[in-house]
Amino acid sequence: MKPLLISLVMFLALTGVALAHEVATASADQIGNVRAGVTPDSFLYRLDAAIDNIRYLLTFDSAAKAKVGLEIARERLLEVKEMIAKNKIEAAQKAQKEHAKTLEKVKSSITTLSRDNSTRELTETLELEKEIEEHEEEVNTISGELRIKIEVKGKITPEQQALIDSFLNLMQNKTSEAKVKIENKKDEVKAKIKIETGKSDEEIEDDIKNLERKTGLLDIKQTKAKEQIDDSLEEIAKVHSLLLQVNETQINITAAKILLSRAEDHLSRAQTTFNEAKFGEAFGLANSAERLAKSAEEILERLLKVKEVKREIEVEVEGGVAKIKVGINDFKLRYRLNTTNKDEIVSDIAAKTGLSIEEINSALEFKVKEAEKETELEAAVEEGIAKIKTKIGGIETKFVIPTENRSEIISKIAQRTGLEQAKVEEILKIEIEKSKSSKLGISSSEKSGESEKD
Repeated sequence: MKPLLISLVMFLALTGVALAHEVATASADQIGNVRAGVTPDSFLYRLDAAIDNIRYLLTFDSAAKAKVGLEIARERLLEVKEMIAKNKIEAAQKAQKEHAKTLEKVKSSITTLSRDNSTRELTETLELEKEIEEHEEEVNTISGELRIKIEVKGKITPEQQALIDSFLNLMQNKTSEAKVKIENKKDEVKAKIKIETGKSDEEIEDDIKNLERKTGLLDIKQTKAKEQIDDSLEEIAKVHSLLLQVNETQINITAAKILLSRAEDHLSRAQTTFNEAKFGEAFGLANSAERLAKSAEEILERLLKVKEVKREIEVEVEGGVAKIKVGINDFKLRYRLNTTNKDEIVSDIAAKTGLSIEEINSALEFKVKEAEKETELEAAVEEGIAKIKTKIGGIETKFVIPTENRSEIISKIAQRTGLEQAKVEEILKIEIEKSKSSKLGISSSEKSGESEKD
């Protein structure tokens, strides 16, 4: 017996060291504090999955159990991403299956969640709903990123493409199933609250709204619904544009118009429910509107025999955050970056999509909220080199000009920024008079089209 125990201890020690090494050399990709650890192409993957399963089993509270499950699901999601990036499709599918198993466990934990205090049960249910909403966004973001990169790079077979699409869809579906489960749990808890407190449905809904606001869930739902409505509006606008190009007598144009009419009806209802703060319902209606409009677009494109690559890249800056939307043909990607530096934004888009810097810049459109529209220019001259930092309309850019000549600096800044030389020169002159140094500071506020006066 003793030799067996010694052997077991040695085995666990050795595999623990190997596992630690695998994790240490894993991808830098992460979601929150979760990183892709041992990946499915490693002989230690089953051990890693088993340890995660033990961690889940040793968590006894249902709410805590569901949270552990969602953390493990995030790890499996990152493994899928890493394996597809390395073109290891079978390994990616293995991670996808583990992701599905984990979400089944999360669903079971939601079902068994129960508290003596129904208000506490509702609060914990909403906290889980927030985590599931966040995980859905993570799944959608990574799926969009992978699909766009595959579309751009095109280095896999049609069979591999179909397989990847299949298990990316499965991951999205499994996450949607978890959302349905949480909705069922909410209905169950609402019924308990009604029996315990005698509150009306309206009063309970108000309580839920307050709790959603407190947990941050309401903001997530509102943002998702708003983005989906915006996407629907854009898709419907595309269909109207295509209708202007087709012959009214062409076959199938009536079908496209019917689909468009239905899309506009769904969008109108989505906007109404959004204004009533029914964000979940608004999202569903807007999503349906977009899908109907896409079907109409496909009909019209076939009639027009449109085959060119559709590429749209949009960055909206607000509050120091860049909201990024990338569309390549039928695939789209949305995410946020905590930076307004243009070079950093472009580099991140390139990393996520596989597009070149030139391709991104040719399609890139920046939108800046009115509150962000101020201009800041700085030029620090040292040893014949001018280091330029600009912030125009919330977008930061840095570049170098190999000169200390003031006229050349002004000219280059004007060329790079699109500002008039007279404007740059006027502000620069004011700053020089103030500082009398080689550090040339230029700053002005240009909100609502007005500039600071002397």
